[in-house]
Amino acid sequence: MPRIHKPLLFFAIAILFCFSAHKLYAQYPGMAAVRAMQNQQFLNQMQMQMQTNMLRNWRKNAGQGLGYYVRLKGGENKMIKSNMYLDSVLHKNFLVYVDKKFPKSDTTHRLQKIYPDQTLSISALVTDEYGAEEVRYGLPTDSGWTVKVITGSINIYAKSGNYLTVVSTPAFGSPKMDFAAAEIIGIQLNDGPIEKLSKENVLKIIVDNPKATEYLEKKGLYEAVKKYNRDTKK
Repeated sequence: MPRIHKPLLFFAIAILFCFSAHKLYAQYPGMAAVRAMQNQQFLNQMQMQMQTNMLRNWRKNAGQGLGYYVRLKGGENKMIKSNMYLDSVLHKNFLVYVDKKFPKSDTTHRLQKIYPDQTLSISALVTDEYGAEEVRYGLPTDSGWTVKVITGSINIYAKSGNYLTVVSTPAFGSPKMDFAAAEIIGIQLNDGPIEKLSKENVLKIIVDNPKATEYLEKKGLYEAVKKYNRDTKK
């Protein structure tokens, strides 16, 4: 898949965001289940990220990370390049927007935290294992954002665009990727309930697809989900 220049890609996103927010909500059946599941996972996330956040200073690393496009409740749209941070006091994720209108010495105004309850919607510019960049849309929840990172017969929801991780690096060929467990909110079959991502839950969906089942055992959850979605799309 050819890469698309980021400025053009974000311009296209801006046009798409002119559509009604109701359309975005219509694409996310079972959002109540997503919210409940994300809240259940948030304490675990806090424990895993507390130490990370102590080491990763959000002010020092402002302007680094993935590309996000957020639509604020006031109607303003912002293009943000940021890591996804955790506010351990408010128990919420946040992004950092660098407003270059202000000098670096004025960090109070130059570095702005963007919390989910300030936004109507979000999109993440994600890179798959082949290096192709794609846009994934999401919505705010009480403690973060929910982004549908994989769409098909099986939908996968994540907390950010960082939903894949390298699990092994062979001597030849591309690194083996799988889902970053701490980033995944849940798995959904079509418009059904959203459940925890696990080998058992994936297996009960793909059990009638021998090849996808084989992928699950030999290549992991990500490859099994991709294989199942490709086959059901035919």
